[in-house]
Amino acid sequence: MSLPNHPVDTDADAEPIVIPLAEIVDLANAERVHDDLRRLLRSAGTRVAIVDLRTPCLTAAAVGVLEQTQALADRLGVRLLVVAPHRLTRHVLRVTAADVYLAVHPDLLSALREAAAD
Repeated sequence: MSLPNHPVDTDADAEPIVIPLAEIVDLANAERVHDDLRRLLRSAGTRVAIVDLRTPCLTAAAVGVLEQTQALADRLGVRLLVVAPHRLTRHVLRVTAADVYLAVHPDLLSALREAAAD
């Protein structure tokens, strides 16, 4: 399962893109997921991208992909927000200290509110 294709919007003030990530990211698909995220960030034409983690299972590979995606977003000047609605997912982000450099939100509405405030 690959990430959805979003239309390219060259307006830098465009609405944030929401990228649903419903699959479990593991060693077998981490590179592909990272490539998909990289492609979406580069083509979105927005200042804010939201990765919506829809699975309660967050692996070390997924944390690594999020770290790499955050680094790319920083280089591109895109604010990356992460939605982690499952308590276990937020726990993994906290235990790995990924929540120190990732803007983690418990739900999409709070992420959209932060995006609107930017």
